[in-house]
Amino acid sequence: MKLTLRIAWRYIFSKKSTNAINIISGISMSGIIIGSASLIIVLSAFNGFENLVARLYSTFYPDITITPMVGKVFVPDSNKIAQIQQLEGVAYISETLEENVLLAYNKQEHIATIKGVDTMYRYVTAVDDSVFYGEYILDYNYLNYNLDCAVMGSGVASTLNVSLGLDYPAVQIFMPRRGAKPSANPRNTFVQRGIQPMGVFRIQQEFDSKYVITSLPFIRSLLEYENGEVSSLEIKTTSAKEVDALMKRISAIMGDDYVVKNRFMQNEFLYRVMRTEKWAVYFILTFIFIIAAFNMIGSIAMLVIDKKKDIGILRSLGATESTIRNIFFIQGVLQTLVSIGIGFTLATILCYLQMQFGIVTIPGQGTFVVTAYPIALEWKDYVNVFLTVLFVGCAAAYFPAYMAARQKWLFKSE
Repeated sequence: MKLTLRIAWRYIFSKKSTNAINIISGISMSGIIIGSASLIIVLSAFNGFENLVARLYSTFYPDITITPMVGKVFVPDSNKIAQIQQLEGVAYISETLEENVLLAYNKQEHIATIKGVDTMYRYVTAVDDSVFYGEYILDYNYLNYNLDCAVMGSGVASTLNVSLGLDYPAVQIFMPRRGAKPSANPRNTFVQRGIQPMGVFRIQQEFDSKYVITSLPFIRSLLEYENGEVSSLEIKTTSAKEVDALMKRISAIMGDDYVVKNRFMQNEFLYRVMRTEKWAVYFILTFIFIIAAFNMIGSIAMLVIDKKKDIGILRSLGATESTIRNIFFIQGVLQTLVSIGIGFTLATILCYLQMQFGIVTIPGQGTFVVTAYPIALEWKDYVNVFLTVLFVGCAAAYFPAYMAARQKWLFKSE
């Protein structure tokens, strides 16, 4: 085995009789290097975007939500909330209430979702940290002067062209009155209230163009709820690793009338699409790599032709068919392993440079949340690519090695 390995290793770097064989061998190794490096880079780019989206969504979505199985709102049980609060791993619980409304400001109109939150909301999510213009103020109290305030997404603020602060007009909110009967007088069928915009947040377009955040008492008053109704309970955990186990305990406390979801389940479709796209691209690149691997078949075939005399000498010394086959098969495997090592090194260096310096930028500066393509290296990707490329390399090396052992190539012994 040692002799077979030594001969195979020498064949990789040995001088060939013609330069064409050296060129073909170099091309085949370059194909494996570029293919393995490309797979790592592409998967790392998908990882970067996946982490970016997860980070953006974690700004708005909580670790765990509790919603009613039937209906839009429910009245939370204080005893059950107290039990959940005492669970190990629960940091904060926030009550929220959502409803679709029509916003109007200076002849501009926009349909949005208004979300009422309590004082614990800023500890459950990071919306307050996403306010880039104005301040996170949901109610304003000064002496006997009380004013309902809100922060809104940048898309909503841009559409309405709002001005922030107490010196400017309030944004008017219109929504159908609960239980109202059709009437010729709009005041009898619609509720109209004013709210003062005090800040603008920027997270992601889906949220920025949809949401307005205000206080929970204001939206309860707007919806004419008097029993403490909420749309959901949002929970912040102390550790992301404990979310799944915590969900089961919360579900046991709440019962079958409620749905408990983690952040992945709240955006299940999005995450599944991202995973599907990642592996779809992976398999497409693997298929292209398989086509490129035919160069290895050609290079080993040319090497067999070049080493025909060596094969004859080895046979005269008693080498068996399996020995001849193993020499060229191991040569192909070693060539693949060397190429994988170079490809992985090249990919790691390029990914590191991108992470540190953001060399490749995203077109349309200022329209996206990051300026450079995000990259995230994961060891699982290295394992998957290594096994894939090694399998393809072994498959490509076996056929010419087998034919070399049987001497059924396109040449005959002289």
